[in-house]
Amino acid sequence: MTDAAATVVINSKDNYVFSPKRTVALVGVHDLVVVETEDALLITNRHHSQDVGKVVKELAARGHEELI
Repeated sequence: MTDAAATVVINSKDNYVFSPKRTVALVGVHDLVVVETEDALLITNRHHSQDVGKVVKELAARGHEELI
């Protein structure tokens, strides 16, 4: 599934892309989640997507509350 300005997919499957402003090219990858927001880019494997909360905790620990 994709939701992007333009997404190019070559030899890739079972990916999710959300990037409303940038073109994203996926080549030879599978099971990825790619999410672009105004101030951050998240790339993870679908099997680790439940670990996004760990990123939030790490950003807080580093003092980057503006990204949370």
